[in-house]
Amino acid sequence: MTSDQPLVTALINTYNYGRYLPFAINSVLNQTYPNIEIIVVDDGSTDHTPEVLAQYEGRVRAIRTENGGQAHAFNIGIPQARGELIMLLDADDLWLPTKVERMVALARKRPSAGMLYHQYLNIDRNGRIQGPPAPPTPVDGDFRNKYRKGGGHWWCPVTSVLTLRADHIRRALPIPTYAVREGADTVVTDFCAMTTEIASISEVHAHRRLHGANLYATGRDTTWYRSKEIRESDVRRVEWRMATLRQIFQRAGLNFKIDLRRNEWHATNLYWLGRASLWRASRACMLNGEHGILHRWRRLKAVRAVRQLYP
Repeated sequence: MTSDQPLVTALINTYNYGRYLPFAINSVLNQTYPNIEIIVVDDGSTDHTPEVLAQYEGRVRAIRTENGGQAHAFNIGIPQARGELIMLLDADDLWLPTKVERMVALARKRPSAGMLYHQYLNIDRNGRIQGPPAPPTPVDGDFRNKYRKGGGHWWCPVTSVLTLRADHIRRALPIPTYAVREGADTVVTDFCAMTTEIASISEVHAHRRLHGANLYATGRDTTWYRSKEIRESDVRRVEWRMATLRQIFQRAGLNFKIDLRRNEWHATNLYWLGRASLWRASRACMLNGEHGILHRWRRLKAVRAVRQLYP
């Protein structure tokens, strides 16, 4: 980083979220940190998003593109970023005022970390807080070995908490855009988990809005019970993530070796669906390196209990 106040790029991706977009943009404009450029990638919205962006002309750089999904929006927006640090924001979420200031300070303190993040709070469509800060214990340090040992399973940070060093994340581009049109943030975080150190702080600096029409969270709002269709979707999502990462790593000439049988989320969803044994789910839970042994044991007990919801 070249100065005490390096340029930060706030990269907002949006698709038909015109009703929430002003909250996201204003939360960036109201930051205590002064040196920020704002880029909004409008991923082919058919609502009033262009009219909203017109109100911010001169303060926001708007890029209009055909609809291609979140990965497509990242592929368009990240190369356009001029900042040393790129901070991602979903258009239906918002940042708290000191977020950029705190993350710039953390990036200065942890120069070897290519990805940085913090906790967030879920809010409803009216801005009311829903539940405690998440994740309970953010990952910090070199997570590469634990990530591989656990088959690529961890609590992936959501889009709106991510800070990325521009020179590092550009190595992952272009992110493949087939199959799943949202969830590219998990590919970004997985790539970083396998290629760089991670820095985090247990502080809330963003609100994630759950409004009933989220492109990913709808139907996944509850912790445990989800329809069988969504469980099947979650299984495919994990498989898509690993296939996408393999493609990115092969293109970059990097070694990719993940044993999906060790992935807790993949194994437990298959167990709940009756497509994997309790032994496989138990093994995956106990191999998860993100948490201590006591948490893993409690997790396994909960996994067994949830199976009863899927006769």
